Amino acid sequence: PLDDIQEPELPDDLRIHPFSGNTKTIVTAGDSASVSVPLYPEGSLSSLAFPFNRNQSEDDDVEAHTNQNSYSSMRIHGQEELPEASNVDSYARWNIKGAVRAGFKKRRCTIAIIIVFCILAVGLGVGIPLSSRGGGTDPPTVEDTNVPSLAPTVAPIDLKPCFSADASITPSEQFETIRSSLISQNISDEALFDEPFSPQRKALCWVADADQKSTNEIQWTQRYILAVIFNELETPKSKFESSTRLEVSVTECALDGITCAEDDITITQIKFDNEDFEGNLPREIGGLVELRVLDLSFNEDVTGTIPNEFGNLVSLTTLNLKNLDLQGSLPSTLGQLTNLEFMILAFNDLVGPIPDEYANLVNLVEFDIDNNRLSGSVGHIVNQWTSIESLNMGLNRFNGTILDDLIPLSLLRIFEGSQNSFSGTLPPELADLNFLSIFNIAFNDMDGTLPTEYGEIISLEHLMIRNNDFVSTLPTEYGNLKNLGKWNFITHFFVIFFLSSSLAQQYFLFGNMQQSS
Repeated sequence: PLDDIQEPELPDDLRIHPFSGNTKTIVTAGDSASVSVPLYPEGSLSSLAFPFNRNQSEDDDVEAHTNQNSYSSMRIHGQEELPEASNVDSYARWNIKGAVRAGFKKRRCTIAIIIVFCILAVGLGVGIPLSSRGGGTDPPTVEDTNVPSLAPTVAPIDLKPCFSADASITPSEQFETIRSSLISQNISDEALFDEPFSPQRKALCWVADADQKSTNEIQWTQRYILAVIFNELETPKSKFESSTRLEVSVTECALDGITCAEDDITITQIKFDNEDFEGNLPREIGGLVELRVLDLSFNEDVTGTIPNEFGNLVSLTTLNLKNLDLQGSLPSTLGQLTNLEFMILAFNDLVGPIPDEYANLVNLVEFDIDNNRLSGSVGHIVNQWTSIESLNMGLNRFNGTILDDLIPLSLLRIFEGSQNSFSGTLPPELADLNFLSIFNIAFNDMDGTLPTEYGEIISLEHLMIRNNDFVSTLPTEYGNLKNLGKWNFITHFFVIFFLSSSLAQQYFLFGNMQQSS
C-alpha cells in the first residue's frame, strides 16, 4: 500500500532512472544522491504518488523507464494506473507532466489560472461583437414568431381599494362590462357588488382587474362564481393557495375538484367534498347552468339554506349535500331538475314537507334525506319515481301511508323509512318487488298482520319491522327467506337479529310486536 511508503527527502529537480527489480531509484539531476522505494504493483508507476518536493515546477518532466513490462507511451495524472502490457519497446519512455506532487497547492493555483483565463476569454468574446457595432444605436430586433415564449410576468395588483368600494376610484371598463354581464344573468344580487369586502365585490374585482383568463362571458362568469365560492366558504385547509383559490394565469379546468367538458372551457363537475369549508352556501353556484355534478358533502360547517337558484342547474344529474349544516325548507325549484338521478341531502337540519314539484323528478335513482326534520305526507310524490332504486327517508317526521305507494316502484332495492310516524298496513303486493333487499319500517305506527306473501321475496336480506303495532303470528313462509339473517344489522343504535330458517329468533327480530294466541 502507498501508505507504507516513506516520504524521501528530495531535491528540487528530479529524474527517475530505469527501474531495477521491484524498486525504483530516484536521483538528482547530478546523480549526487538517490533513494530507492518499493514499486507497487510490479510494472506500474502508481507508486510515484508519494510526495515530491513542493518547489518542483509543474512543468518539470519526470522520465521513467521500466523493464518489468512493455507499455505504450501515454500521459498519466494523479494515481491512475498504466494500461495492460503491450508489445511496444520494453524500454518505452513515459513522459509524466505534473503526475505527482507533494501537495495540492499548485493544482489550486492552476485551477485559479484557468478560471481567470476563461473569464478573460468570455469578456473578449462579448467585447468584440459590441465593439464591432461601432458604438452606434442597436438595430431593431426582429421577433421570431416560431419560437414559443413564456407568458408575461404580471406584477401583483393591489385590489384592496377595489375591495373597499372606494367611491373616489373610477372602476375600469372591464369592471363595468363584467358587472353588467353578471347582473343581466342574475348571477348575484346587484347590491352585493357595491358592498365593501363582500365575497361578491372581492370576486368581481379579482376577475375584472387581476385575472388573465377572463376573456369572454363564459369564462368570466365561471371564474367569478368560483371566486365567490372560495371567498364565501373560508377554510383553513383548502387545496387552493391564493386568497381567491384561483390563479390569474391558470384555467379553472386545471383545478382539483373541477371537471370540464371536451371544450376544456365549460365546467360540468364540482367535487369539493370534505374540504373543511365554512360559511353560507352561495346562490351563485346556480349560474353554472351546464353543471352535471355538484358534490359539497362532508363540509359540516357549511350552513344556510339551499338556494332557490339551484333550480337553474337543469343539466344536473347528481346533487350531494350530505352532512352539511343546512337549514330551512326544501326549495320547490329543485323540482325543475328533471335530469336528476342522485339527490342526497342526508344529515342536515332541513324542515317542512317535500314540495309536490318533486314528483317531476322521474329519473331519480337514489333519494336520500335521512336524518333531517322533514314532515308531511310523501306517498303521492314517491310513487312517481318509477326509476328509483334506493329510497332513504329514515329519522324524519313523515306521516300518513306510504307503503301502498311503493308498489309501482318495480326497481326498488332499498327502502329505509324507520323512525317516522308512518301508518297503515303492510300491503301483500310488495312481494312483487323482485329486487327488494332491504326493507326497514321499524319504529313507526304500522298495524295489521304480517303478509305471508313476504316469504316469497327471495332477494330480501334485511327485514326490520320492530316497534310497530302488528298483531300476528310469524308466518312459517318466512322460513323460505334463505338470504335473510346472514349477519347482525346495526341501525340507529339498535341491534337487530335476522331471521334464519329457525323461527326461534322472532322475539329479537320483531321486538315489541304483539302476538295473538
